[in-house]
Amino acid sequence: MNGEPQRRYVLALVLCGAAALGSWMRPTHYADPPAASLETLIPRSFSDWHEIDQGPTAVDPSREREGADPTINNPYDEVLLRSYANAEGAIVQLALAYGRRQRQEVKIHRPELCYTAQGFQIRRVGRAQFPVTGAPDRHIDGAHMLAEAPGRVEAVSYWIRVGKFYSDSAWAIRYHIFEEGLKGRVDDGILVRASQIVSGSQSDLAASYALQNAFLTALVASLPESARRLLVV
Repeated sequence: MNGEPQRRYVLALVLCGAAALGSWMRPTHYADPPAASLETLIPRSFSDWHEIDQGPTAVDPSREREGADPTINNPYDEVLLRSYANAEGAIVQLALAYGRRQRQEVKIHRPELCYTAQGFQIRRVGRAQFPVTGAPDRHIDGAHMLAEAPGRVEAVSYWIRVGKFYSDSAWAIRYHIFEEGLKGRVDDGILVRASQIVSGSQSDLAASYALQNAFLTALVASLPESARRLLVV
C-alpha cells in the first residue's frame, strides 16, 4: 500500500478514531435545573437584612445581556442583582449568576474580568474562606477583592461553585470541567458575590469583608434546602 490509497486509509482511521472518541466523551449527565427562578428562591428579607431599591448600582456579571442562550460574554441562564440593608444602615449588593452547563468555552466569569470590562482597576485579590455551611470544620474557598473606578471603590467577596468544586483559579476550574467531561458530566455553576462601596482605608476594608462574610453566611442559612444547594454543595 502506497501513495494516495495509503493516505486515504490513514485518514479513514483518524476519522473513525475521532468519531469513537467523540461518542465516548459525549455527556451523559447534566445537573438538574433549579426548582424555581433565583428571583423566587432568594428571600427579599432574612436575618437582619431586607431588600432596598437602589436602582442598577451593582456591577453586572455579564458583559452583555442580549439573546436567550448563554454565550462567552453572557454565560448565564439567570442573573440576580439586589441591594440589601441592615438595621444599622449598612448596604450590601448581592449578585448571583447561574449557568446550568459549564463548558470550556462558556463558563462563569471571575469578577476580576467583569469589573475590568466595566471600567474598574483591580487593586487587590486575596484568597478567602467563607464559613457559610453551618459546619465549623468546612469552609467555602473564594476571594476578597478590591476594585476602583473614578469616584468609586468597592470591596468584593465572592466564591464560584462548579459542580462540587470551588476555586478562585480560572485554570483550576478549566481543569475540573475537563475532568468532568472525561466522565461524561456537565456540571452547573454559580457565582455568589457580595460587594460594598467603601472608602478604601484598611480598617474600612476589614470591617466590610467581615460584614460581607456575615451577610453571605446569614443568606445561605436562611435558604431552604432546594435553594441552598444552588449556592453551596
